[in-house]
Amino acid sequence: MKTKMKLFLAGLLFSGAVNAQVTLGTIKGQIFDQEYNSSIPNARVWIEGQGGTNITKADLDGKFKFEALKPGIYNLYSCSLGKDTLTILGVEVRPDHITDLGNQNLVASSKGLPPIVIKYEQKLIEKDVQMLVIKTEDIEHSPNIRNPKELMASMTSDIKIMEGTDEVIIRGSRPGDAIYYVDGVKSQDLNGVPGAGIGSMMSYSGGIPAKYGDTTGGVIVLETKSYFDLYYAWKARQ
Repeated sequence: MKTKMKLFLAGLLFSGAVNAQVTLGTIKGQIFDQEYNSSIPNARVWIEGQGGTNITKADLDGKFKFEALKPGIYNLYSCSLGKDTLTILGVEVRPDHITDLGNQNLVASSKGLPPIVIKYEQKLIEKDVQMLVIKTEDIEHSPNIRNPKELMASMTSDIKIMEGTDEVIIRGSRPGDAIYYVDGVKSQDLNGVPGAGIGSMMSYSGGIPAKYGDTTGGVIVLETKSYFDLYYAWKARQ
């Protein structure tokens, strides 16, 4: 019994250590009045995701920001006096990334009409930092889902798999120069990560953030799914 308890506690400590390494993300945007095309100060904004709810208020320019968010799927809501609640479903937070929702319009409150519901669509390629992001739905429908490296290589011409091996070459780099991160932890490889457990993937082929270290190759970042990812993804489809 004592042995089982020790193993249980060790598992909790290991899980906490891994979670502490997860790279966090940010959601930001600005709330506007659609009728007058002007920002709405102090609009109420909140997000649901990863097992919790975060609430904030827009500033005097209607701008809002949620920081230090665990990567995953969130639903965002906003309302103001005399306005219908705006709902944005399936906002995906990625590691070390700012998800900019831009200007979001609130409309005058109306009876008998359903509230505005928007399904979030993220950009696939962030050109300014030479970063490729693979959407969750693309991962789920990829024939290469069982092999994360092949999956990433199938999405961009910047990444190749060396013939006869599973070595990744990013933009002509030497084999072995690529760096891998799984849930914020530097890893030797991506093998062993089940396809069904992949929540998101991204690759840096240029403009690599300093936090990933000095590399002449590139970086592939993989985040696994949590229970809350599955729940909020399902909720966004309803």
